[in-house]
Amino acid sequence: MEATAVKTDSDAANTAASPPGATPASAPSAADPTPKVDFVSPQLAAALAHPTRVAVMGVLVEGPASPRQLAEAIDEPLNNVTYHVKQLRDLGCIELDRVERRAGGRVLERFYRASQRAYFDDDAWEVLSNQERLGVLWSIVRLMSKDITDAMTAGTFFGDDYDIHLTRSPMSVDNEGWEEIAALLNRSTKGIFEIERRVQERHAAGGAEPDIHTKVQMLQFRSPTPR
Repeated sequence: MEATAVKTDSDAANTAASPPGATPASAPSAADPTPKVDFVSPQLAAALAHPTRVAVMGVLVEGPASPRQLAEAIDEPLNNVTYHVKQLRDLGCIELDRVERRAGGRVLERFYRASQRAYFDDDAWEVLSNQERLGVLWSIVRLMSKDITDAMTAGTFFGDDYDIHLTRSPMSVDNEGWEEIAALLNRSTKGIFEIERRVQERHAAGGAEPDIHTKVQMLQFRSPTPR
């Protein structure tokens, strides 16, 4: 799951991603603004598991923001957000994007961007307590809910020509079927980020500016027994 984070199988992590815990050696260039996808180490996973840090990463992966803007976006006190922003920067998950003057030049406002998209593989997920896992999951669900609410409010959810994909598939499966669905969603997630990478490559080569802002949300969960 994207913590921004996707929990995936460890074997896939070893073949399809950078070594666990790897972080970019330098800031992304203007030609490559997409945050790097890395599998986090078990140690980093524990540090990232705080719900506020999950929420901050969820905002910064969309673009640079200041602690003030982050506090407004996730509805958290500014002092609390500032503390967690510092922790994320120390962990190498985010980096300084720019500094702007506000309030007539008397105040310097620092804007940060995500330097990687953090993914939890099985090994990293395993080190988290149930409470930490719940914190990560609940933060992501809140972000998903806010994404839909914001798009509905702005009138963009259904698009101009109802060009939207919605899938709801209730079903009953056995353990093998559950794992097969999970694996399919993991492959789809990797494919989605491959598409994003190709978009950025086309843009860097002189192609059109990516101007369709989209959110792709995938859920697989156990539901109550039907009546």
